[in-house]
Formats: sequence, structure tokens, C-alpha cells
Amino acid sequence: MFENFSKTEIAKKTFLFDSCRCFCSGVLELLFNNFALVMAIRVFDAPKSNKKILVAAWFIGNFIAPMTQIFATKTKRFTTMDFSKVYMLSVAAIILASVFVDSFYAFFALIIAATVLFKQPAPLMADVYGQNYSPQERGGRLSIVLMILPLPGVLFARKCGQLIDADLQNYKLILVLAAMAAIGSGLSFSKIPARVLPPVKAESIFSNFKIIAHDKLFAMMLFWWSFAGIATQMTKPLRAEYLINPSCGIGMSTAVEAMACTSIPLAFRLLTSLVWGKFFDKSRVIILKIAINVFLAFGIWLFFFTKIKGVIYLSSALIGIAYGGGEIALSLWITRIAPREKFSAYAGVNIAVAGLVGLTAPFIGYELPEFLTFRQIGLCAVVLLIISSVGFLSLLRHPRFANESKP
Repeated sequence: MFENFSKTEIAKKTFLFDSCRCFCSGVLELLFNNFALVMAIRVFDAPKSNKKILVAAWFIGNFIAPMTQIFATKTKRFTTMDFSKVYMLSVAAIILASVFVDSFYAFFALIIAATVLFKQPAPLMADVYGQNYSPQERGGRLSIVLMILPLPGVLFARKCGQLIDADLQNYKLILVLAAMAAIGSGLSFSKIPARVLPPVKAESIFSNFKIIAHDKLFAMMLFWWSFAGIATQMTKPLRAEYLINPSCGIGMSTAVEAMACTSIPLAFRLLTSLVWGKFFDKSRVIILKIAINVFLAFGIWLFFFTKIKGVIYLSSALIGIAYGGGEIALSLWITRIAPREKFSAYAGVNIAVAGLVGLTAPFIGYELPEFLTFRQIGLCAVVLLIISSVGFLSLLRHPRFANESKP
């Protein structure tokens, strides 16, 4: 379908429709990362254990992504974006179905299914970025797209909250809007130039995980990345607890908590994405990741070691800056070490490992206040980030990074 397009035309078409897709995905992220939990609490009065699983659904989706990527290699007719379109249209149908259920457990099952399916196109998009963009433009292009992703949260989060405050039944309107966004995302996927994935010798849906055993550099990168992931994800749910739990002695309002934990990080993630993208294109991925760790370490340390509102806002800004770089790095770092024809397979394993870390770390985080103070938890996170950075530094002179500055 796109054989007659030049490389420049393919890159432009990819960028245009990926931008549209990202705006729609931002609406869905707002639902899955925020309002699904709000609905569970306020509309359905969900039990605590079920709320944890609802939060974990995002990471479950990440974990099974390489398995669905293997499935995509089994066909010889459908492109990666054909699969992505089907996933998103399925998400739309499931969200619409959740509008008509009154039972929490039915709502719970449908939202989990939609969240898991929403995460499946991620490794397929890595193949698109690897095939459709030149190495010199990947970071810059993706950084602009990722600036679009938080926009719906900035534009609509407060309004959605007001709708639910006005009438709990307005949650159904939010679900309908999210379903429309899923349809828009599916249509956008269908317009992105993509290839049919080449067949691979995979004995099972877990076969891609063998890459970790065969590629020692990839394995070590994942290992050190996981230290930073645990530090980030175990403290993420505790930041709100730290601010509004009276036992901490801060006693801040919900509005201040929303600013510190959502609005400020989101805004600085958006503002710095372009800078991080340029940095990715011109720098070495190890240096990029260490820089992200430095911002995270200072941000987390400041957050848990102060009760001053202005300093907490500053720490939130540093964490948001790190998130902006983290999105770029997580999406593209494998393009620096993976063979071009295996970008999707490497990306799938990368996302799965990130999902496993994200699935376990919040549960660890929720248990730590039973044994440690918030300051001690913050210090533990900083130590993990230092260990991660030292580990990455040990890989800086690896032969496969020798020509990285000239991609």
C-alpha cells in the first residue's frame, strides 16, 4: 500500500497520524490511569484489593505485550498497524459495554480487559519507528508526539472531575468519550505506514524472552533499568499518601496534592519532551539514562525530605522532567542496540520487563510504610537510582556503543 512512497513521505505520514493517535491515547490514559480508579471508588465503592488489581492492569498489559507480538509474526497478510487497529476498536467496544453494566465486578473485568488491550500496540509501534524514521530523526519526531500525549490530561482532567462531582452518573459520559477516542486511535493506526512482521522461529508465545539469554548487553541494560524502575514505581503511589496522610504532619489539601502529584509533573514532562528527544538523537543512550536518573534522584529526595510546599513543587517539577526523558528512552533505547529486523521483538521484551517491575513495585511500596518512614523510603529509592547509574556507567565502553554517536 505504501510501496510507492518515498522515505520522506513515509516519515511525514507516520508523524501526522501518530500525532493524532497520541492525542486519542492521551484521553484513554486519562481514563485508565486516573478516572477508572475514581469510578471504582466513588461510583462502585470498590474493595481495596480490587483497586490494587485495577491499578496493576496497566502493567499486566505491558507484561503480555511480547506474547501478542509473537502472534503478529504468525500471519503473512496483516501489518503491525492492522493488529493495532483491531486492538483499539476492541478497546472501544469493551468501554462502551462498560457503560451498560451496573455490577462493579462486570465493570472491573471490562476495564481491566480494555486496559490490557490498550497496551498491546506498544512493541508494534517500536517496529514502525525503527522502519519509518531514520536514526537521526527518531528522537526528535517521537519527542513531539509525546508532547501531545499529556495534553488531554491537561485540558480535560479537571472538567471530568467536575462532571463526576456534579453527578456520579456522569461517569458514563466519560466512558462514551473514551470509547470515541479509542475509535479515533484505531482509525489513526490504520493510516500509519507499516510492514508485515517477518516470521520468526518461535516455539511458544514466550520465545522472545530468550533474547535476554542470548544478548548479554540487552540483559544487563534491562537489569540496571529495573533498579530505576523499582525506585520510580514504588514511590509513585506513596507521594499522594505522604502529602495527605495526617500522620506525616503535612496535612495538605487535595488540590495541592493534585498539583504536586499530577499537574506539575505532567506539565514539565510535556515541556521537556522535545529537549529530551534532541538529546537522544545527539547523545549516547547511557548518558541519557544516567541524566534521567539524576533528575529522579534529586526529585524523590527533595519530595520526601521536606514539608515546604514550594520545595515539594520543585521536586515535582524535577520528577516531571525525568518522566519526559523516561518516555523517550523507554520507547527508543532498543533501537541503539537491536538488529533493525528485531526492533519489535526487543521492544516487546523491554515493555514486558517494565510491566513486571511496574506490577510488583507499587505493592512493595504500599507495604514499606509498615516498616520504614517516608524519608527512609525516599532514601532507598535514591540508593536504587545510584546503583542503576553506576551499572549503566559500567556499560558505557561496550563495543556495541562504539559508533552510537554516529547512528
